[in-house]
Amino acid sequence: MDIKKKKYNLPVGYSLFQTTLKSKEFLNNPIKFISTSMDAFSGTYSASLGINRKLILTQNPDFINYILKENHRNYNKSELSTERAVEFFGKGLLFSNGDYWLRQRRLIQPAFHREKLQGLYGIIIKSIDEFLLQFPIGRSIDVYPLVHQLSFNIIIQSLFDIKLSSQIMEELNQIFTELQDFLIKDINQPLRRFFYPFTGTENIQLKKAKRLREIFTGIVNERKASDKNYDDLLDMLLKSKYEDTGEAMTNEQIVNEVLILIFAGHETTANTLSWLLYLLSTNKETVEKLTNSFDNSNIHECLNNEYLKATINEVMRLYPAAWITERVAIEDDEFEGFSFPKNTIIIPFFFGLHRDKKLWTEELKFYPERFIIDTKVVKSKSYFPFGAGPRMCIGNNFAMAEMSFFIISFLKKFQIESTGQIPEMKALITLRPDKVLLNIKNANG
Repeated sequence: MDIKKKKYNLPVGYSLFQTTLKSKEFLNNPIKFISTSMDAFSGTYSASLGINRKLILTQNPDFINYILKENHRNYNKSELSTERAVEFFGKGLLFSNGDYWLRQRRLIQPAFHREKLQGLYGIIIKSIDEFLLQFPIGRSIDVYPLVHQLSFNIIIQSLFDIKLSSQIMEELNQIFTELQDFLIKDINQPLRRFFYPFTGTENIQLKKAKRLREIFTGIVNERKASDKNYDDLLDMLLKSKYEDTGEAMTNEQIVNEVLILIFAGHETTANTLSWLLYLLSTNKETVEKLTNSFDNSNIHECLNNEYLKATINEVMRLYPAAWITERVAIEDDEFEGFSFPKNTIIIPFFFGLHRDKKLWTEELKFYPERFIIDTKVVKSKSYFPFGAGPRMCIGNNFAMAEMSFFIISFLKKFQIESTGQIPEMKALITLRPDKVLLNIKNANG
């Protein structure tokens, strides 16, 4: 029988030859390359990973909503982003799909409701206050590694409200940093894998991942053996029960989720806060409005501070930590004239969407007021600071609280001035600044 091959109408874009030819350009500066391509192809284009594997990259808000929300059941996280990560960080929420993901999401979600998180606010505020006591004052201070360390401390202490030694904290931070850097290179430069048997690089990283699991498994076992009550995230995870069976998670599952919460939770927040401090250093008027808005209010009340929320939202618009994401089609699909086969990878380009001049007035300007003047913009189809749909970031409320507490505490203690340095964007798993050099002095002069 003569079976005709089904024809699809993919967006115009790059052939396999062109994709291969431009791969170095993409790897050198992915944001610049994708942005230029978006301009050339009107916001959506295709590329090839192989003869039978296609990519579609888009900053079309309707297309992104269709993939992440309206028809989300037809889309999973792709193996490109999950398969390797699972080997190092386990099968937690971020790297799972299907029924298992849904079951875990339903189990863990309640622990991150705003009301539940209130019990963690004291831990977060204490961590910030202790850290700021050691914060350096002077000229041309790189605040990125400092804020990164603080964010790591906060997520660790929120997970385990116990005193971990400085040696363990340093070891945990170093291993996470090294594993993330390894995964970035592994995914972006897959040819490196041919040399692993000779260099031993992969085995070294797997041993580090095993060490992480040993540390966290030990903490979980100690907690289970204790009769003391804790008001931390680990306690919430241990007490969570599956609706259908009434059973709790196994130790392995709990450690998987702990690893994912740390992996996804500390660098994204650190990046956003670092970009925020940079932008504040070049926008004195915003700093003045923020500090005035804090007058006569305590730190807990800042969570309802409209101008503070608008400022954080504007930073996440200009520098979204999750600057890109991906989904793979489970079955053939179509959208507004485009049609594509199953296994097509769709890549929403949040960075481009958030700076699209057709959607945003003065799109490159840091202007927090836009989120107050037009309150609908924060819920619009054109704004995805934490993703969208069922896989929206589970820790969004936690992150907003952490960032709010940090900013009010920091601005009450310090003044910041620009050094004239403009941070370079490093488009890795998250959108990281290379460094953020600021002049810092006490608020009282």
